[in-house]
Amino acid sequence: MVLPIIIGVGATVIALTVKSTFAAYSKFVHLTPQMIASLNNIKLVRPNDNDINVSKTDPNYSHIKYLRLRYPHSGFKDPMTEQEALLIMGIEDDDIIKFNKTLLRERYRKLIILNHPDKSGSQYISQRINQAKDVLEKSYMFKNDKD
Repeated sequence: MVLPIIIGVGATVIALTVKSTFAAYSKFVHLTPQMIASLNNIKLVRPNDNDINVSKTDPNYSHIKYLRLRYPHSGFKDPMTEQEALLIMGIEDDDIIKFNKTLLRERYRKLIILNHPDKSGSQYISQRINQAKDVLEKSYMFKNDKD
């Protein structure tokens, strides 16, 4: 009589553990490098900041250098530039060569699904994604595109 209760409680504990593990993993996958740096107490500073120096002997030096080079520490400009729009859409050096409306739609769809306000995303970020898409659609890069 006690055995079915113990089995039921054990199955419930296992199910809740698996559910919380999947939830934590799905949130981890969507973390940006800036978020990961802040969670690991890595202070991201601009390369030209004179008041905060990062020593080359610091164990996090290579990570900080990579994050500084890849993600500039600056706010959005108004109006948005093409460079900012490319950065928001995640279009890098190799992607620019094969850049077309199909690639833009693909990146836009992926980003808007991850950041849509109806899916617990930020309304501000989704607005910036939409603005980046508009800037790139009006860009000179699409003038000769027959897509």
